[in-house]
Amino acid sequence: MYNKTMSDQMKVNILFPINANAFTYLVPEELQSKIKIGARVLAPFKRGKKIGIVQRTEDRGQRTEVRRQSTEDRRQKTEVRTGHKAAGTGFKKEIILKPIEAVLDDEPLVPESLLKLIEWTGQYYMSTAGLALKNAIPSGIFEGKKGGKGRITYDDEIRPAAIFNLTSEQEKALSEINKAQSGAFLLHGVTGSGKTEIYLRAIEALGDKETIMLVPEIALTAQIIDRFRSRFKDKVAFFHSGLSPGERISQWRKIRNGEVKIALGVRSAVFAPFNNLGLIIIDEEHEASYKQFEGLRYSARDVALARAKIEGIKIVLGSATPSLETFYYAKKGKLTYLELTHRIEQKPMPRVEIVDMTKEEKESLSYSKKLLGVLKEALANGHQSLIMLNRRGYSPFLMCVDCGYTYKCPACSITLTYHKDTKTLNCHYCNSFLEPQDVCPQCKGVKIKYIGLGTQRIEEELQALIPELVLKRMDRDTTRKKLSHYRIVKDMEEKKIDVLLGTQMIAKGHDFPDVTVAAVVFADVALNLPDFRSSERTFQLFTQLAGRAGRGDAPGEVFIQTYEPHHYVFNYVCGHNYTGFYQNEIELRKELAYPPFSKLIRIVFNFKSKDTAKKIMKDVSARVKKITPPFPPLARGGDGGVAILGPAPAPVEKIRNYWRWHLILKGKNSKSLRQAASSVLEAMRDIKEIKIDVDVDPINLL
Repeated sequence: MYNKTMSDQMKVNILFPINANAFTYLVPEELQSKIKIGARVLAPFKRGKKIGIVQRTEDRGQRTEVRRQSTEDRRQKTEVRTGHKAAGTGFKKEIILKPIEAVLDDEPLVPESLLKLIEWTGQYYMSTAGLALKNAIPSGIFEGKKGGKGRITYDDEIRPAAIFNLTSEQEKALSEINKAQSGAFLLHGVTGSGKTEIYLRAIEALGDKETIMLVPEIALTAQIIDRFRSRFKDKVAFFHSGLSPGERISQWRKIRNGEVKIALGVRSAVFAPFNNLGLIIIDEEHEASYKQFEGLRYSARDVALARAKIEGIKIVLGSATPSLETFYYAKKGKLTYLELTHRIEQKPMPRVEIVDMTKEEKESLSYSKKLLGVLKEALANGHQSLIMLNRRGYSPFLMCVDCGYTYKCPACSITLTYHKDTKTLNCHYCNSFLEPQDVCPQCKGVKIKYIGLGTQRIEEELQALIPELVLKRMDRDTTRKKLSHYRIVKDMEEKKIDVLLGTQMIAKGHDFPDVTVAAVVFADVALNLPDFRSSERTFQLFTQLAGRAGRGDAPGEVFIQTYEPHHYVFNYVCGHNYTGFYQNEIELRKELAYPPFSKLIRIVFNFKSKDTAKKIMKDVSARVKKITPPFPPLARGGDGGVAILGPAPAPVEKIRNYWRWHLILKGKNSKSLRQAASSVLEAMRDIKEIKIDVDVDPINLL
């Protein structure tokens, strides 16, 4: 059967959900009529069998590149993408192609356009198409699982959809979106201006076409779910971290089989397998949670933009505080700019006051007398309040006041955070914990003090200061259980809570009409991180929190307690002045040639010991200096310039027992930047005892 020459036989490229690109296989004659791009096949793989997806086909007689691969080349790819070493050197003999064994689907399971997106994602993020496939398709699909019965239950009663009269600004924005067949839009609207209503009506106007709507994980709460259920009934599939593997498969198959028209979810929903997609919406497009920080380091926002371009459809990016890059590109005309400058029903924006904690009279370590008075007044008037401290736990660390000893994570170069409820010292990077001792491990002293503030501590203090308050805390510790976000938000909606206190989770995606007070207890936490985006994130976070207050009939007030009251960010937060902040910040970015005036690639080198790191990085540094790339330095100007910064120890030097150094590549031209990154990786490929991570378009440099 296989006596034909290899070039005369039909071949297919098969993509497996592993960290590799496609593999080429032969197709037996009896299976050739069944082969379709996007269908699953069973193929021999190593010593066993594996299920993969047909990525593309090559007809008989079509010229095929001989599969002659250098194991050195394989090793380079493996090192770059996973940090693992592959053994062997030199060229291997010609690989004999194997035939696939079975075709498992009569019709394509994965749309061809989605396969193109998967391939683009692997290439753009300097990873592999297989790893992108693994992120895009639930693992159970490759295991032949049919899905499980949903354990997530929402309220049985679906409330009727409220009818709103659109403002003139909303009508104009909606008209621009509806009349377009394709293209990208930035919907820039102040908090409470009715962006969600525009999303809903734009979806309704699509007719039979389908929609992907992405929201940050923390924003996928009772409110957005209920609004979509009331508007679109059972035509919505939900994707979030609370789904079991079986539920995820069930939701995925509903989308694939055309049983629903909308996929509402978090990052991975960008890969929803729709066949007739018409619109993608990215709510709170500035959110960092759209970026995946491990494995395939992709940004769902940017992948969504690529998908819209591949499929020729329209995409809407919405935010009250757009990322500087998005706003810059909108001003340059790369996105259509739509603006909502007023709240619904002309409700006023809340008044923002900066509380100078160096002068203000304090009732406790965490609370000024002024803030406590405002909280008591809100309680007396039957209103609710929000209090944010973007640091969970009870206290950032324990310190021996005799010798200065602090508990640090043995696996990460950070101090451990004390959690009073579990009486443990926890690492928020690797999730390890220790039980503190009554005496100092270093000097045997007994004067151990709690240093700093965490959400548990400010909760305890507030309950002691105003015992009659009904308090609820929302942070990662209180929302581990399934649907815990949903229940907390429900309690707020039903006014079972007087004060909702927590981390940045409370600042985003919520609409509580009875909240009249929003406060930041210790604003200085976010201001001074060693990252060029720290001011932008601070402005966005405080503006988003301020936007939760005064959305009902009563006006809102915002109080930001800080020991740095003259920081320039506060001036713009007080005036709800995004444009002013943008103009100030964009000049700093331009001066330093940071995004959007350049692109970045970050290469992180990981080592198992500090001594090994120092020794090898001397060699790495020498090799980097010897690189003679085909592009000019960034300092010379021009679009082809690239600057290589480092290598140097990462700001967080140790995580999960790996010592970390990093290298930042900065350039205006994406092609030149990738060439530079490839040159660096090529120079490192024979170095042992090193694990390399590549982060294209990093959103933090810690």
